[in-house]
Amino acid sequence: MRNDIPGRAALFCAALAAAASSAQAAPPPHIANVTFTQTGQTWSATVSGLHFGPTPGGIPCNNCAPMQMQVYNLASLPAQQSINVTGWSDTSITLTGIAAAPGDAMQVAVYNATQGNAAAWGGHVSHASHVPHIASIVAVPHGRKTIFTINGSGFGPAPPQVGQDTTSPFLILTDFNNHEQNGFGFPWSGGFCNANDCNQVTVNYTSWNDSQVVISGYGAARYGGGGGDWTIHPHDAFCVGIWSSNNQGDGTTGGTTKCIRLPK
Repeated sequence: MRNDIPGRAALFCAALAAAASSAQAAPPPHIANVTFTQTGQTWSATVSGLHFGPTPGGIPCNNCAPMQMQVYNLASLPAQQSINVTGWSDTSITLTGIAAAPGDAMQVAVYNATQGNAAAWGGHVSHASHVPHIASIVAVPHGRKTIFTINGSGFGPAPPQVGQDTTSPFLILTDFNNHEQNGFGFPWSGGFCNANDCNQVTVNYTSWNDSQVVISGYGAARYGGGGGDWTIHPHDAFCVGIWSSNNQGDGTTGGTTKCIRLPK
């Protein structure tokens, strides 16, 4: 019998290549919905979706802040909350112990450790009145930049920052795929900058009115360097937070948020 070592080696290499290709082609995680229920002074939530991956090590957990399951209040982003992760499957995650006031804007991120990819969701723990409404976010790649058109209502009149490359007290762009850590890491943000949330990344304001805001990508400050990968990439999980330009709360109240996956 012929000992076809080279042939078997070629087949093994082909199988490895096929497996790698399959992993790259695997659909990223997707959060379809987050349902909040108030339980005393805190909130519980069910995160529903697809491709969350196998249960990570260390989960279930109490009073924890795992990399794979992150909860943020827009008023204190990027401070990740400590929560209880009580259940995990490929399509559903259950949480308790979420700190929020009624109507607070929240962001939830799930990382599939196998894929090294993230999904993000933005919304409110309960009905929020007198806050802006984001109906849609349209992201169009444009060379080194991405142009974001944010459609909705209640954004207020154009603030002084329009037409500048600057930070802002009224808008924050957050990328949940930190490519410095191969897609698996904590979010970084540009725009809004206060004691809790400051990566010192500016944004380019193109226009702003009560129903539409246009941002021509991140600006010059620390873009693409300065201690982190301040660069957006195709297919990143991406969120926009916005406050009315009439809001004087300095990001602590009255905001709203929505998340999308950027186009390939």
